Amino acid sequence: MDVKTQIEKGILRCPVTRECLRPDYETGSLLTEGGQRRYPFLRGNIPVLLSDIPCCEDYVRSSERMLREYAPESLEKKKNRLHRLKSCLTQDYRSKDSREAFEELFRFATEEEVCLSVGGGPERVHPFLTNLNIGPFPNVDVVGDAHALPYGNETVDVIYCDAVLEHLSNPIHAVREMHRVLKPEGRAFVSTPFLQAYHGYPHHYHNFTLTGHRQLFTQQGFRIDAAGTCVGPTWVIVSLVSTYITTYFPRPFNVVFGKIWGLIGAGIRPLDKVLNRREDSHIMASTTFLVASKSS
Repeated sequence: MDVKTQIEKGILRCPVTRECLRPDYETGSLLTEGGQRRYPFLRGNIPVLLSDIPCCEDYVRSSERMLREYAPESLEKKKNRLHRLKSCLTQDYRSKDSREAFEELFRFATEEEVCLSVGGGPERVHPFLTNLNIGPFPNVDVVGDAHALPYGNETVDVIYCDAVLEHLSNPIHAVREMHRVLKPEGRAFVSTPFLQAYHGYPHHYHNFTLTGHRQLFTQQGFRIDAAGTCVGPTWVIVSLVSTYITTYFPRPFNVVFGKIWGLIGAGIRPLDKVLNRREDSHIMASTTFLVASKSS
C-alpha cells in the first residue's frame, strides 16, 4: 500500500499522540486531527514523522559512512560490472532456511496490505515494502523512528527488519513497537548480528545470540515460528580477519594483505553452504534470523 493511501485510511499516525493525520495542502504538511502538531513533507511526498526532528537530523549527519554509502552516486556504482563482480566474490551465502523464510513472508502478501521495512533503504528488497528510515535516503518512503513507529495500533500486515536492531539504543522498545503496530497473526522477519565487529551507522549498541534474539521477541509477546542462522561461521572468520587487517595493520601492509585475504576469503566463503545446514551453525553465526508472529 502506498504512503498516500496509508494517510487517507488513517494508518499513518502521529508518532507522539497516535492521532490520525490530514494533509494541509496550503503548507504542504500533515496536521494531527487536533491541529496541535505539524509534520513536513520532503520532496513533496515523503512525510517526516519524527517526534524530535533536530535530534534525528544530528544522528544522520554524525554517520559519514552511512551518508557516503547511501549517497545516490554510490548506489549508481553498484550497477556497473566491476561492482557486480565484487558483489559476487563477497556474497554472504545466506542460509537456505533464512531465504525461504523471507520468501514465505510475502507469499500471500498483496499491494493492498501494509508491508513495512523498519530501517529500510536505500534499496527496496521487495516491491510491496514501505521503507521507513530515520534519514531521508534514496528509496525511503517515510522518515520515522523505529522507537516510535508512526503507525496506528494493529495496522501493519508484515514487518521486515534486516541488520537494524544492533544500531538502536533501545531495541526492546523498538520490538515492542513492532508488536503494537502488527495486526493479529501479522508476521515479522528480523535478522540481527551475533559475531560481527563494531560497525557504527553511526552507532553500534548490541549483538545477539540466537537465544537472546528469540528472547527479545518472546518477552514482548511474539510467537516464534522459525529461527536459525542467517549468515554463517565462515563469513565470521573472513570478515573479522579482514577487519583486523584493515584496522590494525599499518599502511601499505593493510592494503596488500587485505587484498590477499580478500582472495582467500572468496575461496572459502562457500563453505557456509554446507555449515549453515548444521544445527550448531548458530554457535558461530555472523547473523541470526527469526520469523515472529503476533498471536490473535
